[in-house]
Amino acid sequence: MNIFQHFFSTFIFAILALSVSAQETEEEKKVFINNEATINSDKLEYSPAFYEDGIVFISTKVSNKRFKMKDKRIGKNVMSIFQSKREENGLLLPPKPFSIELLSTVHEGPLTFDRTGETIFFTRNNTKNGKKIKAKDGITKMSIFQAENVAGKWVNITSLPFNDREYNTVHPSISVEGDVLYFSSNREGGAGGMDIWSVQKIGDDWSEPRNLGPSINTESDEIFPFVHADGTLYFASNGHIGFGGLDLFFSRPGGEWTPATNLGAPFNSENDDFGFIIDRDKKNGYFSSSRSGGYGADDIYSFYVSGNLDELFDEDVRPKVVRDFTLMISDNISSEMIEGAMITYTNLDNLSITKAISGGSNPELQVPEDENTDLLLRVPMEEMGMNGVTDFLGKFPVALSTGNYAFVIEKPGYQSRQILVDTENSTEEIFISLDKEVVVADAGLNGDNTTNGSSGSPSTGTDGTGFTDGTNSPGIDGSNVSNGSNGSTGGFSNTIREGSVFQLPNIYYNFNDASIRPDAKVDLDALAGFLSQYPDVEIELSSHTDSRGGSRYNKRLSQKRAENAVAYLIREGLPADRLVAVGYGEDAIRNHCTNGKECTEDEHQYNRRTEVKILRMNNEINIQFVNDTSPPEYVDKASFATGSGSSNSSSTESSDSNLGNYTVIAGVYANYENAEKKQGRLVGMGYAQTSIKTVGNYYHIIVNTFQDRNQALSLQTNLTGDQIKSFLKE
Repeated sequence: MNIFQHFFSTFIFAILALSVSAQETEEEKKVFINNEATINSDKLEYSPAFYEDGIVFISTKVSNKRFKMKDKRIGKNVMSIFQSKREENGLLLPPKPFSIELLSTVHEGPLTFDRTGETIFFTRNNTKNGKKIKAKDGITKMSIFQAENVAGKWVNITSLPFNDREYNTVHPSISVEGDVLYFSSNREGGAGGMDIWSVQKIGDDWSEPRNLGPSINTESDEIFPFVHADGTLYFASNGHIGFGGLDLFFSRPGGEWTPATNLGAPFNSENDDFGFIIDRDKKNGYFSSSRSGGYGADDIYSFYVSGNLDELFDEDVRPKVVRDFTLMISDNISSEMIEGAMITYTNLDNLSITKAISGGSNPELQVPEDENTDLLLRVPMEEMGMNGVTDFLGKFPVALSTGNYAFVIEKPGYQSRQILVDTENSTEEIFISLDKEVVVADAGLNGDNTTNGSSGSPSTGTDGTGFTDGTNSPGIDGSNVSNGSNGSTGGFSNTIREGSVFQLPNIYYNFNDASIRPDAKVDLDALAGFLSQYPDVEIELSSHTDSRGGSRYNKRLSQKRAENAVAYLIREGLPADRLVAVGYGEDAIRNHCTNGKECTEDEHQYNRRTEVKILRMNNEINIQFVNDTSPPEYVDKASFATGSGSSNSSSTESSDSNLGNYTVIAGVYANYENAEKKQGRLVGMGYAQTSIKTVGNYYHIIVNTFQDRNQALSLQTNLTGDQIKSFLKE
């Protein structure tokens, strides 16, 4: 394209020195890009924008015979706005003209919608009464116009007050709150070429344009801004160092915008890459490119990120929250700390329960026999896991980022065991006891260990961590799900029963879009498999939005999303009378981010979700998570030395306060008689001050406490000499 065309799309085609490696990186392997062949042609297709169930974009296709107007300057038809909706399988349908009201005999260019989709800001040549208005240089410049959707028609088309007929004002992008509009312009006061500017909405008026400054703008062109809901600004530039032509960059707000960061391959190529948009979850999006292998000069590409786009730049812009934990492995009878226990662990966050139940790509499902409704989920630790061994004190330190983890603990001569750890709600020291003999245990899978309407605590009365008395094999306690409650809204439920709720974590929607994306099939196919396997189960499938936008609009959008998901299940052969679609909109916000509250995008994202609630079923379904290669005999939630929510919490605090600064502990018991035996043994060996302290539902063998750390370490040395393993609590 020549420079004139770039006012509507990419402005200047200029090859920069290739300074970024074109070799495939780990980041490239996490991004999947697809040429949207259905909408691309030998014409120009570029600058997509999310709208309803699909996208709108700009093209030089002829919208209809009336508007077959060739621009002699570029040798192509005038540019118009087209729309492509998504069909039932999630793919885009052939495009159609977007709106007859917005068609004209001049160029319509890149656009943006407010969060409700009821206001549009779009680029158009300056005209008055249908005639072009030329600048002093004889060229008709571009300006930004606004229109409103009234009864399905775009009306009240007005030019925005900050336009200047002598300069180009193009490529609008509105913030999620609707209070800041970003655009590109070559007006005076910039760094050179096209710069990115912003204006603030003040009542019904707009402020004077403000240049975003040197972190973003250069002497060359910065164009096609797109502002994400979290404030990140994505844009195209041929002034920052890149692969060649226009490259895609991002910058984050603050006191000053952060330095522009190149999105790298595969988003950028040696040709022009521009017009980038991404959904609120930063997983799916679109961009334009003139890269080789396309259908025309500019094509539209879709992409999917495995994980989250921010994770590709994690070290620089969004480090994960990491906490240090220590697993303490001991003999359940003697409470001796176990050295050399093999510990394998893996993050479970990307493994939805529906994928697990249906035998998805990673986990393996052991199909229950006719008389048994329990499910055994085998987590393939050899493929997904990391491992290590406990030291001579039975300790295994590990640093974990925020999430849910499965730990398998194995030691020859002991019964293997697996625990589930939620790092956000776990204490730093996790105590696990192993049984020496492999005993077939009922694993608590009878569904009777949770009381109706309770918080889900087992009938044995634990501290809320899901640990049962050490004399029995701890089982699946159902502590995440209770009858008639919301249950576990994320991760794994231990027991599925009427009223249980679990989240489908891999279903994402584009902004203001209710259609099912292709990547959502993973969870929906898994759910279909689960429902086919259990024909007595009836569910409510619900969709939730965050609080931004009108409540009525959010309710309609979420209802449509839920209905589309249910329609997908029906097409997979599920009876409609077993499925109920409910759109809650913003009625069930899970945190403080209600209307008017200032929240981060992550906090808003926590509220956007798709959930399944069990309405009716004949028998409860219990799920056991085990190692794929060496299944332990029982599975439970992690056992902790301290915990919250128990009746003993006050006792725990008073005990801890009397332990001193450095406490030498020679064992932790779940059974008081075993603790007494250990205390008597230590006293008999000369450790006369040994006592038993109750911490939560556990009995700590306190050998002594000290104000001086060296004294505590000296005691530990003596205990080691007497073949007594201990650990130091500071």
